[in-house]
Amino acid sequence: MPAKTVSSMPIVTERKLELEFPSDWEVIQYDRQGNSKTGEPASFYRRIIERGGVQQVRGMDIVCRLPDVPAKLQFIEVKDDRKRTIGTGDRHAELFISVLQKTVGTLAGLVLAERLGEASLLPQACLSKSPPIEVVLFLVEPAPLPVATTENGLSRLVKKERVAALDQRLTAKLDEWGILFALYNLSNRPPRNWQVRDLV
Repeated sequence: MPAKTVSSMPIVTERKLELEFPSDWEVIQYDRQGNSKTGEPASFYRRIIERGGVQQVRGMDIVCRLPDVPAKLQFIEVKDDRKRTIGTGDRHAELFISVLQKTVGTLAGLVLAERLGEASLLPQACLSKSPPIEVVLFLVEPAPLPVATTENGLSRLVKKERVAALDQRLTAKLDEWGILFALYNLSNRPPRNWQVRDLV
């Protein structure tokens, strides 16, 4: 399902974040659920890949085709953890696995979409042309606790180191696959060609 367009700028809302892209980008919410109120169908990934007994296949939130020639794709995963309850595991290790699974799942889905001639993904389903691909993780974490104690300061430092390690690990692994990686958040803004608004 294509992104909503306002003033010819594709806009996608993911959780409490609104992402706005240049008007010449082809943008799709790759993992969009169907909406019975508006009658909008589920995305190709939800209708064809995920249903019918296929298990453990995951997809990125957004897939963009940039206007570059030759074609260039950008896969975007949005993780807004501000309301997430704290679990017992290492969230950054979980994100590492999740981003890799979603990258592989999205690549497989786009191959199938191209093979089937899926109309809703015609611009993005171009992997036979070997387009450059960039994976973007837009990660918003809970606000850090005030550095009132040594323990809070140490906790903040550990979290910063874990984010840096996640960035390095994903950069290295995706580089093995010939894919670029970038990690952004609300203070480390994404490239100038797309904008993020916080709806909280």
